[in-house]
Amino acid sequence: LRGRRTKLSFDSYLSEWIPITNGIGQGDLLSMILYIIYNSDLVEIEKTNKGRERTLAWVNDATFIVVGDTFHK
Repeated sequence: LRGRRTKLSFDSYLSEWIPITNGIGQGDLLSMILYIIYNSDLVEIEKTNKGRERTLAWVNDATFIVVGDTFHK
């Protein structure tokens, strides 16, 4: 990554510019794969009114919707 920077903002705090020297660019396909690997435990699975299971995950500009009899199928 070259020439990228960010600021942190929360409550009434706003940081100075912070250089970003590593990472994956916004919209990179690799970020979706890494999301699945590292954050899959954070995705909630719910039962539908028909007894099936479904989950929804969003990363970058893509949405994953999965519906099945069980999460493992």
